[in-house]
Amino acid sequence: MEFIRVFTNPKRCMQRLGFLKPLIWRAAQSATNNLSTLGKELIASVSQKVSITLSPHLEEYIKAVLTDPIYRNIRTIASKPVEDTLDKPKVQIELQDLYLANSELPSRRGKLINDDWNKYPYLALNLGLLRKGTYSLLVRGQSFLSLVSDSEKKVFGKPGSIPFNEGSNPFQLTIPQRLLLLFSFIEGDGDVLKWLYEKLLPLSEPIADRETGGYLPEIYRAIIKGYRTKARSGDDLLRIQRLLDTADKIERWTRAKPTGSKDILMQSVTPRLEPFVDLGLLFKSDPFAYRYQITDVTKIFFESFINSESIDHFLHYSFFEATNKAFNLNGEHRTDRETILTAIQKAYTVLKSPLGYVPILEMALLAGIYSITETGTYFELAESLDTLKSLQKEKPELVRFNVDRWGTLTFVKFNSDIMKVVGG
Repeated sequence: MEFIRVFTNPKRCMQRLGFLKPLIWRAAQSATNNLSTLGKELIASVSQKVSITLSPHLEEYIKAVLTDPIYRNIRTIASKPVEDTLDKPKVQIELQDLYLANSELPSRRGKLINDDWNKYPYLALNLGLLRKGTYSLLVRGQSFLSLVSDSEKKVFGKPGSIPFNEGSNPFQLTIPQRLLLLFSFIEGDGDVLKWLYEKLLPLSEPIADRETGGYLPEIYRAIIKGYRTKARSGDDLLRIQRLLDTADKIERWTRAKPTGSKDILMQSVTPRLEPFVDLGLLFKSDPFAYRYQITDVTKIFFESFINSESIDHFLHYSFFEATNKAFNLNGEHRTDRETILTAIQKAYTVLKSPLGYVPILEMALLAGIYSITETGTYFELAESLDTLKSLQKEKPELVRFNVDRWGTLTFVKFNSDIMKVVGG
């Protein structure tokens, strides 16, 4: 478990979760990767140019987002009345702009630029999808990739391929994708999110990103106060000091005149807001504005999270109940062996290593997602583990556990199809 659940070096470009789909798919193509290749290839692929007929929603996007001087020609074409031309005009825009222009997206901001090549991939590290250093696929990344369709994985293709697919927009997240990413956000940044949304939930009026960012210095210092005495290594102390330094920097920015989107305040707060629009937990009346409205969905999920006794307890005992209610999935809580083991067997088949072992947490999470989205039943991670423990006692030859040095169960291996053996 992480010493402190706070994202490392959050950046403003970590807005649209849809970019994770091509990023993780590319990382999966090699046993090891490097930041330069992975990041630059992502930018190159999403920046490919495509010629597209101008439409009202694309015209709206161009006027709202493509405001830099380099887009002057595109803006000129978009500003001309359509009736002045015999045919509908065409414009050349980046592939990512085409997908972001979709009027059905809850947020239409977040395009990546060249300077983001070495920043955006860190979102995948913070969410536990990629391994630090080698940028190779972690099991959580494998789980995420299993929930992404082939068309979504290749939606940006390789540079030069222009694989535009009008029927597949990477920025639209399915419920299974939302559940896995939401779990990962709470697991990786839960200490900040718990304090931040406790402050946001009582607000009835929309709140701007800069205003929200003003809460962060107080939140960071509260986290430091709670963790300082728990530090056990130099790395722990270093993380605490960096968090304190960031709090001081943000506080200076809150007293300064706003200077744009690249200051430390905006870098720190945006990844705690924009992704939750993608996840369906925040609402924006204007998809181009950085203003956010708390909804009933926000309250249902975050009240359950905030009122839990700990982050770990929430993730293991209440996560699926909270998401079932928040997203109105109408799932039935079931703890019978057949329901749980059927989902576990499917997740195990997807995630098992060549030696047959799977991290128990990752298998239970994916199994829970399968169950609630495919069969309309849900169970918590702790209930999955209890079921496996019970089965292992009955049939030790079927279920094998690995434990860490503290005696915690970490990996599991099944020596045959568990459903066939238990008669499911």
